[in-house]
Amino acid sequence: MNFPDKIEVILTYKHDPDDKEIFTEKVDAEKVGEYYRLINVPAFAPNIAYGDIVKVEFDEGEFYFDELIEESGFSVAQIVLWKLESKDQIISVLNDLGCGVNTYLADNYIVVSIPPQLFYKPIRSFLIREKSNGNIDFSDCLSKVHSDNL
Repeated sequence: MNFPDKIEVILTYKHDPDDKEIFTEKVDAEKVGEYYRLINVPAFAPNIAYGDIVKVEFDEGEFYFDELIEESGFSVAQIVLWKLESKDQIISVLNDLGCGVNTYLADNYIVVSIPPQLFYKPIRSFLIREKSNGNIDFSDCLSKVHSDNL
């Protein structure tokens, strides 16, 4: 089959491995050889990031994530804001640190894209400090580049 140059890839995942509930989200991707590179930052998926190259499976008119082929080096942090008054300051600091910040999903949810050339340690220290202050909770999906430098 001849796949298109740009597609929406459906990512499926569980937040809790013991739970039966499965979540999905769609991200845009562009063709790279026989695979696809993600060109959007996944908002919720815990194991994939912007720029990753993935194998897809075509099923019933949809493209589904099948496996990670090549990691991009980007990492993702998902932040839930407990104190909305801290949002602008958190966004400002993350931008100053060189991160890409998406706030389009909900007033109290931020998705942060961390490029591979950045050191993650100061970013993570900032997030941990904000969590300790009761402003946020966060989870992160770290690339090998960032997890090796913690």
